[in-house]
Amino acid sequence: GSVIKDAKSVDVRFAFCFPDTYEIGMSNLGVRILYGALNRFDDIWCERVYAPWTDMESLMRERNIPLFTHESGDGINEFDVVAFTMQYELCYTTMLNMIDLGKIPLRREERGEDCPIILAGGPCAYNPEPVSEFVDVFSIGEGEEALTEFAGLYLSMKEDGTYTRDGFLYRVATELKGFYVPKFYEISYNDDGTVEKITVTDEKVPAV
Repeated sequence: GSVIKDAKSVDVRFAFCFPDTYEIGMSNLGVRILYGALNRFDDIWCERVYAPWTDMESLMRERNIPLFTHESGDGINEFDVVAFTMQYELCYTTMLNMIDLGKIPLRREERGEDCPIILAGGPCAYNPEPVSEFVDVFSIGEGEEALTEFAGLYLSMKEDGTYTRDGFLYRVATELKGFYVPKFYEISYNDDGTVEKITVTDEKVPAV
């Protein structure tokens, strides 16, 4: 079921990551559905990534090999978008480890123009705050239409020369429905760690 394309002939490259081993993630229907939804477009190539087991990870770090995709073997740090599906809370730390193994700065404020956009969705995206310092954009809800709109906006900004990292994130936050971009929100907490208040930093950014 692999989809192979010429990397030079596509305009947007997605690395779709399941933050668990291949044996766990390969049968996930959500990944298969979104993989197909994105790859039906000629100018988008979506590839799959899984977490290596500890022996493989040790060798990759020892030999300075970044986490790579199954289809092309390219490091995920070479992609436009690195997307994670957060299926359960225990995958949070695996997601962070995969970002680090991919040689991408862990915290979103440390990422520059050449870094991929880190996108996360799935059931745990409904509770995004525990990993909001590490994820650029959360997709809330079903992804089939949302991700194609997301990719379409990215593609249009690249084509017309208006793309900047901050500019793209701002347009996602203000123009697309179903996305949460943490950098445009200030979160204050109660003493017990629960969320006290959420404040938007720009009037065009939706409060909800």
